[in-house]
Amino acid sequence: MKKAIISKTVNLLDGGCNACGIIEDENYTLTIDEQAISLEALTVNSLVSAIALKNGFKREYQMDVIDDYTLYKKEEYQVTLKEEYDFLTYSTDSVKIETKDQIIVETKLVEKVNDILGTIFKVEELEFCFKKI
Repeated sequence: MKKAIISKTVNLLDGGCNACGIIEDENYTLTIDEQAISLEALTVNSLVSAIALKNGFKREYQMDVIDDYTLYKKEEYQVTLKEEYDFLTYSTDSVKIETKDQIIVETKLVEKVNDILGTIFKVEELEFCFKKI
């Protein structure tokens, strides 16, 4: 099983005016096979997207009559992601997984990410470790 390290750094920034206080700027980095991948946030969507792209999937944004969606492709295999606020739906021709995007508990977050990666993307499970810098 491959190891994936999620590191978090926190920068304290001056708010810029007298009314604004100190702002915490959190940054996350995912490291797999000694390759560092910057994450937008620590969410199901950002982790799944980073790992899928690392595993050879290409991402396209599609539009249809009703809504927009993200299409992940690897050769002839396709995965559709539909987003609605904090709710995600990953689907293929035969399987569908629905989940919240924001999962606060780290263990539940990585369980859901591994479930989506294995069931939907057919990618091997990862052993996640969290590291604060």
